[in-house]
Amino acid sequence: MTVNQENVRYRGVKGWLLILCLSLTIFDPLAMLLSLFSITDAAKPLFDQYPGLLRLVVVSGVCRLAIAVSSIYAGLALWRVTPGAVGIARKYLMAVFLYTVFAFFLPAVVGLPEDLAQEIAGSSFVAGTLTISYAVIWFLYLSHSRRVKVTYQTITQQ
Repeated sequence: MTVNQENVRYRGVKGWLLILCLSLTIFDPLAMLLSLFSITDAAKPLFDQYPGLLRLVVVSGVCRLAIAVSSIYAGLALWRVTPGAVGIARKYLMAVFLYTVFAFFLPAVVGLPEDLAQEIAGSSFVAGTLTISYAVIWFLYLSHSRRVKVTYQTITQQ
């Protein structure tokens, strides 16, 4: 197979790259919004007892909304094969990583009692670990995928 035939074979938003685009534009933002609504609904009865819990929900909500918007932006950039799309997606994944690490400490930062802050941080540990793994795996995919290299290399050469 010649280089040109290989380039044609791997060019385009297909396979895992398409799954990433769907995830970034639809599934991730939807999951973030649903999670935000369910967390807010579950925590609402405790806002009077723990004022820091309202601050936690607000700060977390603002961050999650910003990440959801960034996710859609990164996904559309990849899907449309726009210049700089891979860099945008990588920055989004780094933001997800950093926010997830920050979220481990957020309950203590907003002033929740130590026992409640530890309980919330502990219960979100598994979800946070999965989220970090998700971000790292897709970051590595964007860095090493032949399809990504072929698809986005052609727009930088034009």
